[in-house]
Amino acid sequence: MASRTAPERVELLALDLDGTLLRRDNTIGARTREALKAAAAAGVKLVLNSGRMTPAMEHAAKLLDGDAYLIAYNGAAASDLRANGRRRLFERTMPLDVARELVAFAKRRRVQLNYYLDEFVYCEPDPALRRWVEFYQKRTGSPYRFVERMEDHWDRAPYKVLFIAEPAVREALMAELEPQYAKRATVTRTDPEYLEFLHPEVNKGAGLRGLAESLGVPMARTLAVGDSYNDAPMLAAAGWGVAVANAAEPVRAAADAVTAADCEHDAVAEAVERWVLR
Repeated sequence: MASRTAPERVELLALDLDGTLLRRDNTIGARTREALKAAAAAGVKLVLNSGRMTPAMEHAAKLLDGDAYLIAYNGAAASDLRANGRRRLFERTMPLDVARELVAFAKRRRVQLNYYLDEFVYCEPDPALRRWVEFYQKRTGSPYRFVERMEDHWDRAPYKVLFIAEPAVREALMAELEPQYAKRATVTRTDPEYLEFLHPEVNKGAGLRGLAESLGVPMARTLAVGDSYNDAPMLAAAGWGVAVANAAEPVRAAADAVTAADCEHDAVAEAVERWVLR
């Protein structure tokens, strides 16, 4: 783990969703809701930082009994509070040539591909891959647009491209594609089935820095909590990074502290009580 000192005062709290704030049934524990309510009452800005698209984050935001800023697409876009109409604070799409190459690759290899554009997930309906669409919709609630040919819709760069596959296949795709695209895109693993591609300067840490700057909050007064590989840049960028007990080992290494509790047992409440409300 990193060796830093926790900030005396936290002004901004950034939380990953899946595997961190949310339990496996997509709910938030009562203890966590109360802790976040107390943090907000103390003036702490609440931020949800996720690989999900913006609309698919609203369910979690409403569960907070308050309001929160949203960083979506693994740091590619940030939105203002719901009270302010969710106006876009910043965004950065991925290189269009990379996105087109990935579309062609996915079609050749029969891999489920999600193309994120205009707050929709674009994809071609393939009966052999339908289970992955249903799997993703059930987990995130993301709105899909099924199109006959992706080539008719790749005139604009997406926020990100996502492959969905069995974990072992995902790992093989990571090993194959990460060396090819390391200089042209951010390539990151999120949930066990997901492989994501973004602009090379985009990650959750960059998204957190961008939002903190727009809100006038020093990074030294930010705290972030996460669990998966894509959360490591966020934990490293924050003034204090906390990995939950169920976090992957590389994420623990990037963190300043690890909670005793996992996401099923109010890990976020533990982090807030120990380092925000103390």
